[in-house]
Amino acid sequence: MSQQSLLPQLTVNSKQVLTQLNSGQILKIDSRCRGGIILCKRHHTEFAGYGAAVGGICDIDCNRVIPIGEVRLIHPESFPERQKAFTIRQRWFRFTQKAMESSVPLQRAYMILVMLEKYFGTEAVSSISNDILSGLIGVLPKTFSMARQYKTNHGETKQSNSAVLAV
Repeated sequence: MSQQSLLPQLTVNSKQVLTQLNSGQILKIDSRCRGGIILCKRHHTEFAGYGAAVGGICDIDCNRVIPIGEVRLIHPESFPERQKAFTIRQRWFRFTQKAMESSVPLQRAYMILVMLEKYFGTEAVSSISNDILSGLIGVLPKTFSMARQYKTNHGETKQSNSAVLAV
């Protein structure tokens, strides 16, 4: 049994996690659980998926944590493990950036919605408010609501997203 499994495992829906993030502690989202968390900050939100580091100086200003899917936080044991977790956090950041490639807000909202549902399922993503998700990609909550409505009405299509949502 690894020493990592003997460390206390934290649930993300507790104030304890937020206190730890605000104190600068570095945690890692356990990659054995296929979930992620949305880190709410004053003016935006950030997403970190499984395997990613959270905390440290990056998340001192976090004021709310929202889990997506099954999430467990662990303490990385070594410097190389922390370094790898921060590299994975950068990959999840680039994941979010892919949805932001379009200059059309409705396309951005639709793209992040599709991408998150691909990784975490429709049910997990549907439980998160438009206010929170819109902060990930810089659109208004109403725009995100429109993207959800469009997705519900049209479902998955074989057309490219840019052609479907051309405005």
